[in-house]
Amino acid sequence: MEVAILIGGKGTRVKSISKKTPKPFLKINKKTIINHQLQKLNNFKKIYILSNEKLAKFHNTLKGRHKKKITFFEEKKPLGNAGCLKQLENYIDDDILILSGDLIFNIDFKKFFAFHKKNKSDISFLVHPNDHPFDSDLLEINKKNKLIKFHKKPHTKKNIGNLCLSGIMIINKKILKFIKPNKFQDFSKNILSNLIKQKIKIYAYNTREYVKDAGTPKRIRLIQKHLKTKKYINGIISKKLPAIFLDRDGVLNREYPQKHYQNPMEINKGAITAVRIINENSYLAVIITNQSAVAKGVITIDKLESDHKKLEYRFGSSGAYFDRIYYCPYYPISGFKGEIKKFKKKSNWRKPNNGMLIQSIKDLNIDVKNSYMIGDRLSDYKAAKKTKVKFIFIDNKFKVNGVKNYKSLYKAIKSIF
Repeated sequence: MEVAILIGGKGTRVKSISKKTPKPFLKINKKTIINHQLQKLNNFKKIYILSNEKLAKFHNTLKGRHKKKITFFEEKKPLGNAGCLKQLENYIDDDILILSGDLIFNIDFKKFFAFHKKNKSDISFLVHPNDHPFDSDLLEINKKNKLIKFHKKPHTKKNIGNLCLSGIMIINKKILKFIKPNKFQDFSKNILSNLIKQKIKIYAYNTREYVKDAGTPKRIRLIQKHLKTKKYINGIISKKLPAIFLDRDGVLNREYPQKHYQNPMEINKGAITAVRIINENSYLAVIITNQSAVAKGVITIDKLESDHKKLEYRFGSSGAYFDRIYYCPYYPISGFKGEIKKFKKKSNWRKPNNGMLIQSIKDLNIDVKNSYMIGDRLSDYKAAKKTKVKFIFIDNKFKVNGVKNYKSLYKAIKSIF
């Protein structure tokens, strides 16, 4: 396959440490960002580097073994991250991987391409939850991973989740015809809205794999730390990472026993900090929650998913994120006014069954042996036990011999790390 790396941009946010060195040529742990990328792209047959003329003098710093594969495009005037792609029109035959030159990543690109081909997609964005949704473009996708809505920053709505563009995408050559020649164009601001109107097939590849932009000094320092840990080393989906599975009601948010549905925005004290600690320690944060209120007709699926997007945005705005949320809307007992018939059944996803845990382990390639589940009910404990995951109780509602019990999620997490 072919790949294009975009290394334009002024690098104003890293001026304090760059000393006039362009961002892609800054060193992180003794290696430039661009050479970190080229090492991970070693299996690609053709590499295009799209830059401006001012960066040409830095091209000779690229390692020789990579340089043989590279074709350089040096624009005479700024064209933006979309306008520059027009230069590729006579060079590519089909699909091409596009990525920003300020990213550090550990990604299985074969799996990403397979996703793109399976969906017969025209554009496939590589996306992930992040910890700063307020200054990121965000996406909403359906159950089949197709793009539903695209939200440009800044955001006025708070129920849009925190699924963001990573700076990596696969596009089909036909997309280039929507880009005007020799004109500055930004992909998100100037091109994407038109593509959505034209009903171009756009899908989102939601991955827990490691990708982080080195856009600020703070993020560069964070990457320096990550490169030495499993967060990066096992970041690729083919390698396992452990998880902290979290029940929702009573663990992340307050629970009122008399209510059939709990408001997830009544977040327990210390819960956001606890999830942030999980994120920082090379563990995945995964919500596993029964939500029988759907079957009982108390709320709709749309309401539940909207609430989860609010929860994701709230946590993300405070520097924490969930790698995935799994919920079970089914409930087998009838007799509720307004109950929804199609959800009134037994399900292996409903705790104390462990279907949600099994699905998440499959989706995210989780290291079960080193994972934990934290819950406040016997059904949580039983689901964890079936999965052979270590369990911790919180809130002293239930006690099981040999199982630790803490007053809050924060204290439970501090006992692990």
